[in-house]
Amino acid sequence: MGKFLQNIEDTDISKMKEFLLDSFFERVCLDKLFNNKDLNNIHKSSIATKNFDLVSIAMSYLALNNYRQGARYYQTLNLLNDAKYLANSSSDLIAQKINVFCCGLIEYYEKNIEVALNLIKASLYIKISSNHKFDDAILKYKQKIEAEYQQKTISSTPPSFIPNEIKDDALLALLQVGRTIAIETNIDSLLTIIAQQIQQALQADRCTVFLLDEETNELWSKVALGLEMQEIRFASNKGLAGHVATSGETVNIKNAYESEYFNKDIDLQTGYKTRNILCMPIRNLSHQIVGVFQVLNKFNGDFTQKDEDLLIAIGSSAGIALENAHLFSKQKKLIEEQKKLFSSFINTLSVSIDARDKITSGHSKRVTLYANLICEKCHLSEEEKEIIKIASLLHDIGKIGIKDSVLQKEGRLTSDEYEHIKEHVKLTHNILSKVYTTNNFKDVARIASSHHEKYDGTGYFKGLKGEQIPLGGRILAVSDVFDAITSKRHYRDKMKIKDALQIMINGKNTHFDENLVNAFMSISVYEILKVIVNDATVKFNEDEILLKEFNLSQLYDILNIENSSIAEKQKKLLETFDKYYYYNSEG
Repeated sequence: MGKFLQNIEDTDISKMKEFLLDSFFERVCLDKLFNNKDLNNIHKSSIATKNFDLVSIAMSYLALNNYRQGARYYQTLNLLNDAKYLANSSSDLIAQKINVFCCGLIEYYEKNIEVALNLIKASLYIKISSNHKFDDAILKYKQKIEAEYQQKTISSTPPSFIPNEIKDDALLALLQVGRTIAIETNIDSLLTIIAQQIQQALQADRCTVFLLDEETNELWSKVALGLEMQEIRFASNKGLAGHVATSGETVNIKNAYESEYFNKDIDLQTGYKTRNILCMPIRNLSHQIVGVFQVLNKFNGDFTQKDEDLLIAIGSSAGIALENAHLFSKQKKLIEEQKKLFSSFINTLSVSIDARDKITSGHSKRVTLYANLICEKCHLSEEEKEIIKIASLLHDIGKIGIKDSVLQKEGRLTSDEYEHIKEHVKLTHNILSKVYTTNNFKDVARIASSHHEKYDGTGYFKGLKGEQIPLGGRILAVSDVFDAITSKRHYRDKMKIKDALQIMINGKNTHFDENLVNAFMSISVYEILKVIVNDATVKFNEDEILLKEFNLSQLYDILNIENSSIAEKQKKLLETFDKYYYYNSEG
């Protein structure tokens, strides 16, 4: 770590964060102490250089370190909450992941198994890089805590979720509840988490959180019925919860069977014995009622004024969290609709390009499918795959500026015609560069317009070389060429598969990136044929099993064996491959 601390101003911050992950996660999992001097140096230096993401990381680790050295629980929480604020303010995923994970560990050490499990799971959802080993460590903790959670038995006595010396600290309970629900955006999960946290904080047997559906004028929630979680709904003016939702009153019933609002039939049906009830409205920032808390059977005595005060405080956080989750859900639906619209628009553009020439119809779709198979082999992220998918579908959009006489010419092109058709790549770049889109998709134009670049620098239109060519462009180069030579063209039939694969192999490190050709050659014969056939009505049936046993590299090796030496299974593979490879050659 010393080399980073000598002059943090000159340090690559992303490398520093990766280094912190790699160096510290092993200590976390082995329950070893950190070097406080190093952590304090990072903390001070990061403050001086205003790298607040690093400040957050250092504070999270310091909190964990201090706790292991005997710091009180609430002191640890305060430090973790400050670290969380900085992580969220800097929008840094690594800092957020470390903070949530450290919070989970503290709760685990405190024997708050359920809270710990939720936090550990949440830290796994924060993706910082593909297949980072930090996730392996978190996964081990998750499995360990899940095993303990499953072994945990329900007790008739109040659980000890908070250390004895601070069990009466309502502020601490509030912090614990607020921190846990703040990380959840799914409404169904949030309802469950809030109910569990209130049950723990108020030391009660049961809690249900009802939401008010203004469109249907109903209260609803997810409750455990048998072995499944089911949704229940009822009119918002019915029962005790309905009365609270309508009147806005807080109702603290010491003897449920003496209350006019309590429905005894529910106890008769379920066999449950309700003793006392605390029911309170949930309000949003505008002080509007958005739901109801209903807490049953306090373990020791009746619900007190202190319980009411704590529930009011929790209610403000829960109301905001529920409203945010509702907005998030609506936004998510809107985004999904926009994605569908955008995807439909892109597909329509792609089909329109191919429609100009019947014989090359489906080219863009097949190139996209090949590119996706390569992306899978390279373990690219979903975001990277999505960008490459769009670039693949639109890689030939510049052909709208190419003359029909050239684009649809039967026979080989003249040198002038070839120069003209090469212009489609620059046109693709110019068209896509003018499309307004998000930052995530700014690379689409660069990738789409680089599919004719060659690894040795002899391609067009910019003459890029090696890794100057974006990864997506290198993937498109492999996909585009393979589809071109395995498809019928105006001037020739599709190439024999042996010759096509030879071209791909010979093109390593000249036309193509060798690693990407190797990835392509490792794809199963079955997956490749599905793209070549590109017809949903074609069923492979029992042939699928055989075709999945071999990849393209193995197929190429078999094609180069002398006929007299080919085994029966290999011969069967070649016959089966040709059946599908030439399936639509006349189409």
